Amino acid sequence: MTEFGSGVAKGRDTIDVVGARTNNLRDVSVSIPKGRLVAFTGVSGSGKTSLAIDTLHSEAQLRYLEGLSPFVRQYITQRNRPKVDRILGLGATLAVDQRRLNRNPRSTVATITGIDGHLGLLYSRLPGIGADPAAESGNEYLTTAHFDRNTPEGSCADCHGVGGRWQAQEDLVITHPELPLFEGASPWYAKWRSGEHAFIPALAEKRGVDLGRSWQSLPEEFRHCVLHGTGDEKIEATIDMTNRNERAMVTYTSSEPLRGALAEVERVFVNAQTSSAKQRYLRYMRKQPCGTCGGSGYDQVARSVRLGGLTYPNLLEVEVREVRGWAKRVADELDARQREVGDPLLQDLGRRLGILDRLGLAHLQLSRSAATLSGGELQRTRLAAQLSTELSGIIFVLDEPGTGLHPADKAHLLDIALELREAGNTVLLVEHDPELIARVDWVIDMGPGSGRFGGEILVSGPPADVAAHSKSLTGRYLAGEGPRLHRARRPAGDETGWVELHGLRTHNVTASLVRFPAGRLTCLTGVSGSGKSSLLAALGASVEAALDGTATDTVREVTGIEGFSWVAVVDQEPLGRTPRSNPATYSKAFDIVRKLFAETEVARGRGVNASWFSFNTADGGRCETCTGYGRKLVDMHFLPDVWVVCDVCEGRRYKPEALETTYRGLAIDQVLELTVAEAVEHFSEPRQLVETLEALNQVGLGYLQLGQSATELSGGEAQRLKLASAIQRGAASRKAGLVVLDEPVSGLHPSDIQRVVDALDVLLDSGNTVVVAEHDIPVAASADWVIDLGPGAGPDGGAVVAEGTPEAVATADTPTASFFRRYAAGLPLLEIREGLR
Repeated sequence: MTEFGSGVAKGRDTIDVVGARTNNLRDVSVSIPKGRLVAFTGVSGSGKTSLAIDTLHSEAQLRYLEGLSPFVRQYITQRNRPKVDRILGLGATLAVDQRRLNRNPRSTVATITGIDGHLGLLYSRLPGIGADPAAESGNEYLTTAHFDRNTPEGSCADCHGVGGRWQAQEDLVITHPELPLFEGASPWYAKWRSGEHAFIPALAEKRGVDLGRSWQSLPEEFRHCVLHGTGDEKIEATIDMTNRNERAMVTYTSSEPLRGALAEVERVFVNAQTSSAKQRYLRYMRKQPCGTCGGSGYDQVARSVRLGGLTYPNLLEVEVREVRGWAKRVADELDARQREVGDPLLQDLGRRLGILDRLGLAHLQLSRSAATLSGGELQRTRLAAQLSTELSGIIFVLDEPGTGLHPADKAHLLDIALELREAGNTVLLVEHDPELIARVDWVIDMGPGSGRFGGEILVSGPPADVAAHSKSLTGRYLAGEGPRLHRARRPAGDETGWVELHGLRTHNVTASLVRFPAGRLTCLTGVSGSGKSSLLAALGASVEAALDGTATDTVREVTGIEGFSWVAVVDQEPLGRTPRSNPATYSKAFDIVRKLFAETEVARGRGVNASWFSFNTADGGRCETCTGYGRKLVDMHFLPDVWVVCDVCEGRRYKPEALETTYRGLAIDQVLELTVAEAVEHFSEPRQLVETLEALNQVGLGYLQLGQSATELSGGEAQRLKLASAIQRGAASRKAGLVVLDEPVSGLHPSDIQRVVDALDVLLDSGNTVVVAEHDIPVAASADWVIDLGPGAGPDGGAVVAEGTPEAVATADTPTASFFRRYAAGLPLLEIREGLR
């Protein structure tokens, strides 16, 4: 969610921070020039976001909230006050924090950017422009609610705005009809997935059917009963099952009608309590569009009123670049009276659409769901909503705005930032790209290291001052002295196997054949919106489905995976939405730590086990006052609720008797306070724990605390935690696997990228295949194989325009190829219009 905060200070040309101690900041004091483009830099985990977002923006937000009435404030979720002595000269802030990406399926490009509100007003106030009046809705008074499918007035009466529902499909339940039902014909019946499984043999016996025959050769009536149920006819069966402790057999007899596999799939899907559980059943289902609204989710009014020749649902399916043309046509057709209403709306709409275009998002449809956007696309969509403002004197705080941008698109981002500055605003960037940093007015470089080794300001001044600083890693790259990425290539030769996708159709990507060399590092490249993330998702889903014996709608056939046994999709989705989730619990390192504590003499003397040391288990060693959170939520009645440190455990999460148990000199809460790097040094056994910690350290997460809340992690940090798990899985598995990663080096300082590339080689060393989608040219140029998509974005992309080694792709006539050539020649990758400097 984009947030707004404010503070008041007049006559001051700097923002003065005194004594900031938020997160890992170490009593930081700094003056930040107003009206300038300022970059916060430093290695990953050095404290950039802690200063820019968690201190400056959080304080501005709280000051704004304090100006509201208590009645209003009770409905607003309030952040904790940042730890800082004082901040002077702080004004209103607009921030886009990449740690808080909203992927609600009902959120779309239109709703995120506020374009839906403009369009709703246009359609409700100006219906009939450019269309036959007889086709409109008569004299009905229209409101914006009629063009919002989440309202009673605007939603389809049959599907309530959803657009359809998930339904089980016969071809996804029965994938190989040439095989017997229980011997490969159906992945649904390959494992015990519901109680109906055991009734099929009884039904077969009653019908006189041989289940050893192929599914397609069985009688049609029997197949219909298996899939659609037996109606009122009861089927009696006696079933032998092991009980929960698997030490005894339980026999029970039941007599009831069969629902059928299709109805049973939908039943267990609806009853699934978690998203991961629902995901298990989605492979047997497709979303079927509502027959009334055609899948749009809108009521009859929105589907009939036309403006500029298009209905509202039709317009949402159009790409941003075409919507800009539509808006111009509507503006040209307005009469004098209509211009009074339409001109202000169309001008603001045009500005928002223009920002989307300049940020490389012209290929997106306004109806595109947030859940289907890549991390970079979602970040820039949220960014566009803020950059569309015409306010002056605002402090914009942008957290890694270049994430997910092709080098060809970054110049536009910098242009926009400079235009905001010229309009009288202050722009604060949290940024890693040396070429963007070199073009700002002022740099605040933090370090010298990460985590507990960071949190200090190395230098605050123009980029030239940072480049001249002897201890600044950022400065080395600004001076052109940073080490180049190095990697030993693994050529794809005659002996190389190939994973092949046949008949690929997904979003804008269509291809009869796409090939990936097995046991190699393949990089998908192309401009933003060219189809990289779509191809990557299709690869992971189709290979996983093929291994499970199921089918997908995106790929007709997958070949070349005979030696594969698993797939890991390493994306930037959050690890968890509860403060209890942390790197230690996600990586399973805490399971091993708790066993170590349970094996101590003190724990054995008390007769407690490993679960007693979990802060998620009741009636154990956790503090029951705060239920293991270390904090309590205090009800302030008409004021916003406030989190305070638990006064019983003093934030340590555990009871005194649990804290009396130590392992190698540390209590259980002290282990959670260790950084990954410190834990690597502290624990020398057992082997599984050491390997888990080393994998986390290997992907550049040494600065994270083991107990740091997952809700505080960036998308890149969450992704690298998943990469560490994939490394462990690859090392432990006897068979090869496929690992797909979407922009694995996003949010990383150039000095940290080498660690991630080395980690990918560890996966390859174990015989696995790695495919990444990446904009970083040095990473792409180090890959064994490159698949370049394009030539443009949206409908102008989706084709394989070049493939081969990086040197071979560099000879092609594509945007990525030109940057490969510039990188090989040692030239800058970013060009900027000097007129804005």
